[in-house]
Amino acid sequence: MTTRNVYTTTFDESNGQTIQAEHCPECDGRLRTEGGEHRCTECGLIVNEYWIDNTAQPRVFSSEERSRKRTGAPLTVSRHDRGLSTEIGYKKDGYGKMLSGKRQREFGRLRKQQNRARFGSKQERNLAHGFGEIKRMSGALGLDKTVVEFASQLFRTAQNENLLVGRSIESMSSASLYAACRCTGTTRTLNDVARVAACRYQRVKNDYKVLNAELGLAAAVQRPKQLVPRIASACDVSRLAERRALELADVAWDEGLANGRAPSGIAAACVYMAVDEVGDAITQVDVAKTAGTSPVTLRGRYEELQNVAL
Repeated sequence: MTTRNVYTTTFDESNGQTIQAEHCPECDGRLRTEGGEHRCTECGLIVNEYWIDNTAQPRVFSSEERSRKRTGAPLTVSRHDRGLSTEIGYKKDGYGKMLSGKRQREFGRLRKQQNRARFGSKQERNLAHGFGEIKRMSGALGLDKTVVEFASQLFRTAQNENLLVGRSIESMSSASLYAACRCTGTTRTLNDVARVAACRYQRVKNDYKVLNAELGLAAAVQRPKQLVPRIASACDVSRLAERRALELADVAWDEGLANGRAPSGIAAACVYMAVDEVGDAITQVDVAKTAGTSPVTLRGRYEELQNVAL
């Protein structure tokens, strides 16, 4: 004879899950499982929640249907249609078999018509072009998928706010990518983005100012310490000099030397002073060129850093 109370649990027919048959602690209402949560149907109180999906997997009823994969690529904001468009292959079918020449020519004609009809408006065509530029520049800069999707969302928002009127798609996509780097804390300077962009440096800078003013970007303040490892690696300095440069960057930040000054100039001065203290052979011109600043700026920041580092 069982000792368990058979009425302690009940079956929810709406989603096929077993839940505790207890009343709501607030209003004594009936509990119900919806979306992985035990929710009261009267007051809406969430009593318990879980994140493990215990639902059944797709069932197979024939020997031919062996795959239980859920088809369809995940949605992404880095495409103009969020990844819902149809892609037509070239030489193989869905099972990996080669197509005949007649079928290849037929699918070639279908592919051409699909490419023509995939853009429903001029706005979607502009989105596709801008997202393509973002992917190209992110590949050249070695950025991850998170930055690409953030930049794509910024570009889409800029188009919805009519910020593309009177501005080129190339400059706005470059500005969106730089804004994504600033908001996500990725160490890429404006010179790095402008170097791979299909427009001039000043246009990228102006469009970034527009994005920052109109959209209110949560761009973090770029510290000189974030630029030191990249400059040290490009100049091939020793690990001892790099550690000393990081210490000098902290000193410059704590003393307020970086206020109102370009982080690249402060970082270049820290690297050069560290190299000078260690005794490595490197010139001011090489450090300034790597950091994207001028030798005059480097010498000015170097003299200021000497006063606070002693």
